[in-house]
Amino acid sequence: MEVSMDGLRKSLIRNYNSLTRKLNNNIKDKSWDATIVIDPEDISDEMDNIRNCIVTLAFTSMEGEGGWKEMDENTDFELFNPQ
Repeated sequence: MEVSMDGLRKSLIRNYNSLTRKLNNNIKDKSWDATIVIDPEDISDEMDNIRNCIVTLAFTSMEGEGGWKEMDENTDFELFNPQ
């Protein structure tokens, strides 16, 4: 089975960033004892998609030399709770 590593990586990044934004937007207390209040339904799509990508990656191998190409240097990753 062939897997598009570019598509897999982009899906992981897109879902990670979406999940991180949702979690950051639901931090209720900005102190050292911060709390996140969010309905599990609000993050279930991202969690399912991330799980599916990880499972796909876990069962993939690449034969031969060359490996995978690196992602574009402008690839953005959201920071969780940057405060």
